[in-house]
Amino acid sequence: MRRRTDGTLRIAHSARVNPSAKVVVDPISERASSASGRTSSIIASDLLPLLDIACVLLAAAISTALYTQGFSDPNDPDQFASAPWVAAVLAPFILYDRHFGALVSRGRTRHFLRLFAIRFAALTAIVLMLGMVTQTLDRFAFGWVMLWFGASLVLTLLSRALMAKALRTLQHRGAGTQSVAIVGAGPLADRLVAELRQSQPDTVELLGVFDDRDARSKRVRVAPVGDLSHLVEIGKSRQIDWILLTLPPSAEHRLRALVRRLGTLSVPIGLASQHVSTLPYSVVDFAADSVPVILLADRPIKHWNALGKATVDFALCALLIVVLLPLLAIIAVAIKLDSPGPVIFTQQRHALNNKVFRIFKFRTMRWMPPGDAADFRQTTRQDARVTRIGRFLRASSLDELPQLFNVLLGQMSLVGPRPHAIGMRTEDALGVDITERYEHRHRVKPGITGWSQVNGARGATDTKAQLKRRIELDLQYIDNWSLRLDFKILAMTARQLLRGTDAY
Repeated sequence: MRRRTDGTLRIAHSARVNPSAKVVVDPISERASSASGRTSSIIASDLLPLLDIACVLLAAAISTALYTQGFSDPNDPDQFASAPWVAAVLAPFILYDRHFGALVSRGRTRHFLRLFAIRFAALTAIVLMLGMVTQTLDRFAFGWVMLWFGASLVLTLLSRALMAKALRTLQHRGAGTQSVAIVGAGPLADRLVAELRQSQPDTVELLGVFDDRDARSKRVRVAPVGDLSHLVEIGKSRQIDWILLTLPPSAEHRLRALVRRLGTLSVPIGLASQHVSTLPYSVVDFAADSVPVILLADRPIKHWNALGKATVDFALCALLIVVLLPLLAIIAVAIKLDSPGPVIFTQQRHALNNKVFRIFKFRTMRWMPPGDAADFRQTTRQDARVTRIGRFLRASSLDELPQLFNVLLGQMSLVGPRPHAIGMRTEDALGVDITERYEHRHRVKPGITGWSQVNGARGATDTKAQLKRRIELDLQYIDNWSLRLDFKILAMTARQLLRGTDAY
């Protein structure tokens, strides 16, 4: 379990319902939030520092123009040049509003703007007092300083008001809707559902209450719409923004089991309880203040990190495809001349949140009809199915190049856990039967290369011990992800390819 150190939970409900109804939600709603919508309030908060820099500099320019026009014998405007730049550098740190998006999502824009104005005025008073005591402001005209501070206040307030209006407009159009699933039927789940209906009804989509236990004998107003398996299946077909557990903190064993089970999805998992204040975890700001929530698990890669990783993937893939296009054409011709069958081999693999996609590879084996039993058998050394050109392609890893198009389609990443074939067996056992953490590797997009591959865990997994080691390396990558680590893995992969590999 990890602490939450940033951001707040932004939730609302997609539709009003009768509080006394027995079943109040549609668990298979097709409404889905876009990536920009899910993080719109966080991105808005992160954009404020850039706006503050612009506002401070613009305010300085406006105040200088007004001051020099209003006085017949103005001071040299050049003397005002240094202070705005110093203030512009400091403004993002002094004025930063971490909870801006959350407060706007909860309809508290006026309250936020009023508090910001008071805070700005207090900071201005402190700066003026310190400037007078230290005589720092003596070189500046007092009238210009007051004009500058006043213009800065107006512009920063205006920028926040416009940003809040844009954010609320997006949320009313459904762009900022957050989908929430509740796990655990009972009185607290009833109370949480009621709270969600009353707070921010425009921006929450309640997927339902899910419980593995027989809840028919319980006195609940909101009956479960499915079990955990149902929730996991929903996670494969659509985005879930939050999973909230409504269990008592004393049920530690069950909480851990639920986090392990639901940890296969790349979804933040929170604990909603009346008693979370007694637990040593960070409390998340929730829409309903009477139901505090703590974070038990979070997405490994999110918000700006996810955007940065996707940008690097797209840019590098586009460049590599252009550069390698002649090589791709030569390989395609060689495969066609070597043996009958298609040039590109496709196979179903697991992706993010256990979704299924078709991976592209250059065909390296003799063509067999789709669904053939041999299709699920791992390749072995001196495998008779491998063609002559296929052996070279596999040894050099050139057969993986078509996966660049999987990356462009958003199904894969350049770096991540390698996607395994669906139904793949090791020692005649499925991965989920070998280690309970097997599916946790699907919390991020699969990759063309990964931490396992550059650490010797490449190729077939002939034994359970080999599979377990690969899973541990994959989870190490997920837990310690950074763009720097991705570039390190890409560099290590290039170095290994130049040295040659023992792949078959």
